[in-house]
Amino acid sequence: MQNIILFVLSIALLCSCGNNSYKEKKESQGTDIKYDFNVLFVPDLSNRINLSIHPKPIHDTTLLYHILDNVVQLIDLNNRKVKQADIYKFDFVNKSILSKGICIPEQMIIDLSRFGNKVQEEAVYLRDSISNDIRKFKDNIGRVYDYSLTHTAGADLWNYFNETINSSLKRDEVIVQKNKKNNITKKYKDVVVVLTDGYIENSNKAEGYKLDQQLIEKIRKDFITSGSKDLSEFIRSKETYQIIPTTNKLTGVNVLVLELIDRSLDKNGVALKQPTDFQIMKVVWEEWLKNSGAQNVEIHQSVIMKDDGFKILKKFMEKI
Repeated sequence: MQNIILFVLSIALLCSCGNNSYKEKKESQGTDIKYDFNVLFVPDLSNRINLSIHPKPIHDTTLLYHILDNVVQLIDLNNRKVKQADIYKFDFVNKSILSKGICIPEQMIIDLSRFGNKVQEEAVYLRDSISNDIRKFKDNIGRVYDYSLTHTAGADLWNYFNETINSSLKRDEVIVQKNKKNNITKKYKDVVVVLTDGYIENSNKAEGYKLDQQLIEKIRKDFITSGSKDLSEFIRSKETYQIIPTTNKLTGVNVLVLELIDRSLDKNGVALKQPTDFQIMKVVWEEWLKNSGAQNVEIHQSVIMKDDGFKILKKFMEKI
């Protein structure tokens, strides 16, 4: 009799647990999480943009214009057809240029979050009006580059990632959109597209805050002397080869670095030194950004076709 009572109690307990689990599952099914993109275009506007000093196949503006001309493809990425809240914004490493009246910052952004639940208005904008905003965006980019060409300034990328970037990130922003059937929680994936030659500058001249040709040469010489076969492991083995991580953790931030120039190649692209400048810079950049908390990092050399930058960005956004 005692065994029968225990058996009945066990069955009741299992049924009770099962009902609770089912209830919790049903409640959790009431909310969907969807992701949109907050994409920041961050060019290094130092003398690297002067092609007579530092020639490269494609100018930054050509790459940026082509990305903007095809931005609707990015907005529709991953079968997102309605209620996209994407943001595409030009961000400045050195914001002092904003006081010069060279550009209109409000015109250097495509912001779909402003439409909220106004699906019809957003659809009309994407069909009829976005091209006008793209034109204004490109005009302002052109003005910024024209000004920067004759008013060169250093690009403190270390400090940008450590502090300046914070006002442009959306990683903590959550939007809840109510539907008839359920709630949709919208979150952002922050994507930072950096255009730079690969050298890292900082107002702090101390060791660990910059990556220059002198450090690249030292790493190469020490690597060859060491007899090591793994460049990544070798660079990770000594703090003096690395950039100090930012104190501002880049948690959830995805960084795509474009246009690194490999000065160890000749005009025909043949490597004059091994490991090449790019191979060294790539490891240093990856280590720095990942140690700073970045979620995904990709480093690319300068491209040779105007649509290459767009293709790389699209693939990167599809992956994250």
